[in-house]
Amino acid sequence: MSPILSVSTKIEIAASPAVVRSVFLDFARYTQWQPGWNIQPADASKQPLDLKAGDSLKVNMNGNVHHPTVVENSPETFQWEGSLFGLAKGVHQFHFTPSDTTPGSTTFTQGEDFRGLLITLSSPWWNGRKFDMGPWDKFNADLKVEVEKSLK
Repeated sequence: MSPILSVSTKIEIAASPAVVRSVFLDFARYTQWQPGWNIQPADASKQPLDLKAGDSLKVNMNGNVHHPTVVENSPETFQWEGSLFGLAKGVHQFHFTPSDTTPGSTTFTQGEDFRGLLITLSSPWWNGRKFDMGPWDKFNADLKVEVEKSLK
């Protein structure tokens, strides 16, 4: 079995997981609060809440365009899987978890599990390397602002 490289970042948001998820899944409004990201169902007739495992997406993350497939769309998790020419695969995850530190709030976690030939070949160089979490941290912070603004 090939090694898995897992990276993640999280933020506390002062709203319930259901509220955070509803703002997250409102893909059409992303340009109003997060202009660097665009997520769309490949089938324009599908609504984000109706997406299920196997449905295709078009994802633009700050100019990096992907065409992943939904793995899970549940109240707790939204995940997709993408591939880089079959040499590497990644499962990108968004988790909406009740906060352990602030009752009524959400711990929003964004992460990815990478695996495949490229990951196996590069694994000796992982030790001490840092993954640039800046774009994900910015998305998380922008989501927090948008969610908490919507509650005022």
